[in-house]
Amino acid sequence: MAARAVGLDSLTGTVEAEVESLAHGGEGVARVEGRVVFVPGAAPGDRVLVRIVEDHPRWARARLERVLRASADRIEPRCPLHGECGGCGLQHVPPRVQRQAKAAAVTDLLERVGGRRPPSPVVCEPAPRDWEYRQRAVLSWGRTEEGVTVGFHPPGDPVALVDVPACPVLDPRIAIRLPAIRAALGAALDDEDGAEKGRLALRAPAGHPVDAGVFAADPGPAERIAAALTARGVPATWGRWDRGGLHLAGGAPRREVHLAYRGLNLRVGFDSFLQADLEAASALYEAVLEALDATAGEAVIDAYAGIGVVACELARAGVRVTAVESHPGAASDLRANVARAGDAHVLEMAADRLDWRRPRPDGIVVNPPRGGCARRVIDGIVRSGARRLVYVACDPATLARDVRRLGTAWRLDGVRAFDLFPQTAHVETVLRLTRT
Repeated sequence: MAARAVGLDSLTGTVEAEVESLAHGGEGVARVEGRVVFVPGAAPGDRVLVRIVEDHPRWARARLERVLRASADRIEPRCPLHGECGGCGLQHVPPRVQRQAKAAAVTDLLERVGGRRPPSPVVCEPAPRDWEYRQRAVLSWGRTEEGVTVGFHPPGDPVALVDVPACPVLDPRIAIRLPAIRAALGAALDDEDGAEKGRLALRAPAGHPVDAGVFAADPGPAERIAAALTARGVPATWGRWDRGGLHLAGGAPRREVHLAYRGLNLRVGFDSFLQADLEAASALYEAVLEALDATAGEAVIDAYAGIGVVACELARAGVRVTAVESHPGAASDLRANVARAGDAHVLEMAADRLDWRRPRPDGIVVNPPRGGCARRVIDGIVRSGARRLVYVACDPATLARDVRRLGTAWRLDGVRAFDLFPQTAHVETVLRLTRT
C-alpha cells in the first residue's frame, strides 16, 4: 500500500522521499514539498518511507521507517548495534561515500558560513585503516537493576546507554579487554554503594599495554573500580567527571608513557589529549608543517599546543616557538617534550589571555577544541601581525565561523581534509590562510 502523503506542517503520518546526499553530521538529506528533511540512517540514492518527528519552518527531521529502494551505495553495517549505538553512524555507506560527504561538508560550510571558496576541490584523505583503528576511546558506564552497562549513548540521547560487548572500530587490544573491564565494574559496584554512572577512558598506544581511567562525580567509587581493573590486568587511574570533562583525582597516578613518534620522544600522561589513531594523525601533522612553511629563525605561536608534536618539530628545525597550553597535565608534558626536542617557550595559560603581538610572530598555528576559537583569540590573531595562519579543526562548522570572523584581510590558500574517524561523521581539516 502506498504511503499517505502528509504535509510537513503535520507531525503525524508518513511521507516518501528520495535521499540526495549526506549532510554534515551524517544524516541523509531529502526534499519534500520544497523543504529539506534530514533522515538519520539514510544513504544517498535511497528511496525511503519516513515519519516526521521534528518540524521547523524551513526544515524537518524524520525517522527512517523503511527503505523502499536501496541505493547502490548502501552496504550492510559490520556492527549489529549500528543505528542503536551513537558511536559511529555511517557504517551503512562505504568509506568512499563517507569521505565524499565529509569533503562536501567542509566545502559547503566554508562557502556558505565562512564566505570563502576553496582554491581547489576539497578531497578527504583516507586513514590507513577503516576498522580497528581507535587506540583511545571514552565509553560510558552505568549501574541499573539488571547490572552494569558499558557502552555508548544512542544518537541524540545523552541519558540512555547502549551496552557494547564488542566494537569493530576499537583497537583489538582494547576490544578483547571489554569483558574483563565489564566484570571489574560489576564486582566493584556490587560490593560497594556509590556511583551510579560515569566515564571509562581506554588507551592502547603502540608499544604499551592497555590502561584505563575511571571517572565519576564522586572519585571514591571511581578509585575502587580502578583498583578492580588493575587487579584484572588493566592498570587504571581514577578521577572526577563533570560537564567540564575528566579530571584526575589528587593522588591518582598520571600513568605517563613515552612514545617514539615522528622521530620524537614524547611523554604523555593519561590526562593529556592523545590522537585516537596516531598513524592516521601523522598525515595531519605533516600537512600542518607543510602549510606553515616555517624556516629556522622565524617566530611561530603554536596555540592549543597539547603535548607538543608540532611545537617539538618546529623547535627541532630551529624555529623560535611559543607554545601555549592551558591544561596543567598537557602543559607539563609539553615542557618535558620540547626540552628534548630543542628550544621553545612554553606558556601555561588560556589562548584568549595571550598577547599575540609578543613575540611578533611570522606564523601562527591554532588547533582549538570542537567549540573553535574564542572571539578574543580571533581578535588577537588579527592584531598579531602574522602573515601566515594554519587552522586545524575537528568541526568544520566552527572553523567556518572563525574564518568569517577573521575578515577579508585573510586569503584562503589551501584546504585539506582528513578522515581520522572512519565510520563516523567527524572530519579533521587543515586550512592555510595568508594575510593580504
